[in-house]
This record gives sequence, C-alpha cells and structure tokens, in this order.
Amino acid sequence: MAVPMSFVHNRQPSLLYITPQRTDDPKINRVLHVHKSVCELVFVNAGEGTYRINGISYPIFPGDFLLTNQGDLHEVQSATHREIGTICFGIGELALRGLPPGCLTLAEDGFVRPVGRKYEQIKNLCQLLYEQVELRTGPGRAVAHHLFLALLTLALSFPADERKERQTESVLLVSRIGQYIAAHYAEPLTLEQIARALKMSPYHMAHVFREITGFSPIQYVIRCRMGEAQNLLISTDFSAAQIGVMVGYDSASHFNSIFKRVVGLPPVRYRQWYLEMMRGKRRQ
Repeated sequence: MAVPMSFVHNRQPSLLYITPQRTDDPKINRVLHVHKSVCELVFVNAGEGTYRINGISYPIFPGDFLLTNQGDLHEVQSATHREIGTICFGIGELALRGLPPGCLTLAEDGFVRPVGRKYEQIKNLCQLLYEQVELRTGPGRAVAHHLFLALLTLALSFPADERKERQTESVLLVSRIGQYIAAHYAEPLTLEQIARALKMSPYHMAHVFREITGFSPIQYVIRCRMGEAQNLLISTDFSAAQIGVMVGYDSASHFNSIFKRVVGLPPVRYRQWYLEMMRGKRRQ
C-alpha cells in the first residue's frame, strides 16, 4: 500500500543534495553505510544492479525508485564494471503522517518502487530538478523545492512489485543480526561473539545470514566498517589513519589494504575522487 503524501504539522521536508551517477563512470563501490539524519530517494535511470538494505537484496532496473529511511544500512551495486546510472536525492526533516520521523516506507511495504510506463516522465523530472538546483538562484531554489515535492509525491504513489520482501522468519532473523552488527561493527567482533550476544548457534546464524544476504556475518562487519569509513572520508577532515581506528583497525596499513580491496581505491584517493566529483562539496 502506498504511503499517503501528508506531512506531520504540514512541515515540508528539505532537499539537502542531489548526486547524479553516470554509467560511463568506472565503478567505485559505495558499500554498506547509514545516514543518521537523512533519507534518500534514488531513481535508477540506466543499468542494472543490486540494492541491499537492512540485510535484504533486491535486483534493480531502469525505472526503479529506491527508498532509504534514515538509519537504514544500505548500498547500491552495479552489475557491471561501470557504475549504475542513478540520481540520488538527500532528504532532511521528513515527517510523513503515519510513519516514524525520517521514514519513507515500512519494510512490509517494500523499498523498491518501479514506475513502469512513467519512466521517461520521471527521468525528465529528475533532470529538470537537478538543473534548477544547479542554477543556485532564488527563483531556481523555489522552483526546485516545488519540483522536489512533486517528485516525492510521485515516488510514494507507486506500489512495490513482486520483489517486495516477505517478512519470513529468516528475513526477520537476518534483520536482527544486521542491526546488531550495525551497532557494534567497530568492536573486535567474531562470529562466536555475535552468536552469543543474540543467543543463537554460530553455525545456524552464519548459514541463514549467508543464504539471505550473500555474505558471511564477518564479511558484513567489514562492509559496514568500510561504508562508515567512506562516510567519514567524504564528510570530515580526519586522516585515513584516524578513520581506520574509528572503524575498528589499529593498523593503518591493514585498514588501507582492506579499504582498497572492498572499495576499489585507497582511502586518500577515494576522498580526492569524491571531492573532484562533487566539485569540492561535502555530504554524507
């Protein structure tokens, strides 16, 4: 069921950023990460890939809207060596009636919304909104705000399709494991420690988690660490060595090695690449 477009106390949300991603860009992995005070609405305009959110994976295609609530652990991965074509809208101060603050959707209502025959219209609306934001003028900002509200209204009017994840016992279990890892990833976790904290068998936990997510729990820990490292690299001035310690690594060389393997670039080069792409602007 689509969420009705009604704001608590009529307080309209704000558009914090727009980030386009082109399919002619080489793939740089933006791995599992969280935005603590930002929701994201992503429109897939070209290419195919996978959307992972809260431990569940969805195949995604051109014409899909991807919804991310604040606090959701998520990533978008291209199916090829090139980036998937998307345009990402960061949303602040969202309060939809009937939903928790910072929430675009409930898990049972689905995180992927295909637009079907409206693909070209939605693609053009996204491009127009991006162009208005880039004008950086008073009239441009006003027009962009109204276009943004129209886009958000449209996105939430589309129902989820058959990819909507059923809340099975295994899915709920994986979500519980993922939430624990997201809260403790910077600690020196082992499979046994995670299982003990959740009162589960390590073998059963690892089997179900890999079956649903495609990753072992420890691989998931590493992806959470690298995702938060990316957040810190693109939003703070902390050094790579400091960030490595913050996400759970005492050895800077070990952190750099894992970061390059998972993301595709060393930490310092990733920060440089991001700032070049964003023309010096920073965000999460």
